[in-house]
Amino acid sequence: MMRFACACWFAAHCAMAAAPVITELKPRGAEIGRPFILTAVGRNLGEGARVISTLPASFTLVLPPQTPGSMAAAPGRSASFLVEPKADAAPGVYPIRIESAGISNVLLFTLGTFPEVTEEESQPGSLPHHNDTIENAEPVQAAPVVVNGTLAGPERDVYRVYGKAGERRVFEVEARRCGSAIDPVLRILDGSGKQLARNDDAPGAGLDARLDFTFPTEGNYYVEVTDARFSTQAQNFYRLKMGAYRYADGIFPLGGRRGERVPVTFFGGNLGAPVASTADLGAASKTEAFTEVGVPDSPTLPFLFAVSDLPELLEPAAGASGAVEATAPIPSVMNGRLDKPKEIDRYHYRVNPGEKLIFELQARELGTSRLEGILTVRDASGKKLVSAGDQPLPEDVFAVQGTSRTSSDPFVNFTVPADVREVVVSVEDLALRGGALYGYRLIARRQAEDFNLTVSTPFVNIPAGGAAAISVTADRRGYDGPIQLTIPDLPKGIHVEGGMIPREYVDAGNTRTINRRGILTIAADPGVSLPTGQLEVWGEATLADGSVLRRRARGLGMSVEVAGATEQGVVDRQRALTAPWLGWDLPAAFTGPPAATLEVRQTGLKQMAEGARYEFSYKWTVRGAVTLPKQLGVDVVGAKDIRVIDMTSSGFAVTTSKATDPGRYDVYVNARIRTEDGDETVVVAPAIPFEVTGGSRAEQ
Repeated sequence: MMRFACACWFAAHCAMAAAPVITELKPRGAEIGRPFILTAVGRNLGEGARVISTLPASFTLVLPPQTPGSMAAAPGRSASFLVEPKADAAPGVYPIRIESAGISNVLLFTLGTFPEVTEEESQPGSLPHHNDTIENAEPVQAAPVVVNGTLAGPERDVYRVYGKAGERRVFEVEARRCGSAIDPVLRILDGSGKQLARNDDAPGAGLDARLDFTFPTEGNYYVEVTDARFSTQAQNFYRLKMGAYRYADGIFPLGGRRGERVPVTFFGGNLGAPVASTADLGAASKTEAFTEVGVPDSPTLPFLFAVSDLPELLEPAAGASGAVEATAPIPSVMNGRLDKPKEIDRYHYRVNPGEKLIFELQARELGTSRLEGILTVRDASGKKLVSAGDQPLPEDVFAVQGTSRTSSDPFVNFTVPADVREVVVSVEDLALRGGALYGYRLIARRQAEDFNLTVSTPFVNIPAGGAAAISVTADRRGYDGPIQLTIPDLPKGIHVEGGMIPREYVDAGNTRTINRRGILTIAADPGVSLPTGQLEVWGEATLADGSVLRRRARGLGMSVEVAGATEQGVVDRQRALTAPWLGWDLPAAFTGPPAATLEVRQTGLKQMAEGARYEFSYKWTVRGAVTLPKQLGVDVVGAKDIRVIDMTSSGFAVTTSKATDPGRYDVYVNARIRTEDGDETVVVAPAIPFEVTGGSRAEQ
């Protein structure tokens, strides 16, 4: 489905230019109510560039002075805007995207309430390593203030501040929460270099750092900012906030029901007593799974807050042991918390034999809970029926490359056994921890077979006369069959092909196939245009009972790579930064024609004793100055034991084996070419289908 009414988006038509890309924003933050110049740096930021943002401000394109050596001297390398934020804008993080013959990627920009300055070392023309030691620390003359700085790999930034004896000040680094790839560490030193305080990951701030420090004596102190891994990152900025302000460690509950005003409590930090507030979910759209809620009268960044359409309940008062024992309906969301170490909360649900149920825990994914949850389902007599979160990871490639122990919250799905009319679901922490930061949301639904979808492509530009690819990832929750992806209700002349996520199964060797990915290709007929807007991606599956299940894919919002991943997998700190809280599906626009097109066709099929060999040829058509790749990207989604071999400058082959699951598959072909405007991906559409039959036979 294409949605044409979209706030802050502009109508666009096909232009003869490459899509814009932004690699940097200058500055990365500003004080609310103060106009400033925002410069987007990148490529293809041509004349007529416009800003797409939810930031409550006006954006006026300005022409910088044409001085030799300036960014303005390189056409399309930068675009500057006069930004005038509204005085009543809320502190927080906002997306910035550029539209100019297509749409760019998103970078985040922060609005705050403090004056802003830029680190001297980060100024244009400044020498590197300008403030790496106590001896050459950069002085910060006033507080409150936000210092905007950068870290170039194994670097330390040191700032000199003056404090009076007994004066209390908060030092906070905003980085990951603002779209930076660094993992900041914050230290306070005295004049001799002795460490007085240190923080890596602060409660309520994710991977960012915060220190609440009282100066012991009057004099100079030194604030040091480093990256925890001394890594080299493309997005390497940080915002060092200093001042006397209140902040919270957490929020409870962790979510609420769409359309309602939900009472919330902020706690911890330097609040003293908990602070009551309200999360207004009346404005939450029907597609938003998250919103943000901030501490009243505080400059801190807001907390992520879940939004659902189910009845929302609060856990009752704990018993003498500190644990909760309560009865809950299905469907519902129970908002609870493990208040003490070793606490186990239990909820009773009335059920019927044969019912298909799913229980899901939502905690760590919100970034507002430290719970490493375990879910266990027992019958009324205490017999264990099923559990999750306490089992070792599956031994497969997907688990190694796609998950880690803290990457997701547990869920269980099962069919109620005969003669069972009540189940008890318990929530506990894997390490038997507890406290105010161990909140959770226990979701109960009647739906044993289920799946969630995420659009892995944060946005898409559809080239005139060409095609684009959209990747979608499935989180299977009890459903192992095939999933067909679609984009319904597209205007005439726009075509979507492919999108099959094949089934998962256990083969003869007792090895489970892992199929969690699908690819859609989207193309348009000549002369067809499309307003800039959002596409809705849906997945459809037929369940075991014959019913049809449809799920809408959630968008990433943005994707910023974090350097440091290895072939053996990544830990949570190295995962790409995304922003699903933006509530977007798939932003899409038309852009100019591709610099080259690629034609692929099947030329032969050879039966072999153990399978089949499919032979393909390809041909390039080039427009303008283009450097072609030596090889193509060939992908056969979900196919076991299918190989791409014999790649030449004009052809390749795909082979199957006896282990290949019979069914329909699609060959997706793409290539990365180099043009004067940067790299460009060329996609072949539609995907090339072929059918694999049982045994060793395969045929077109």
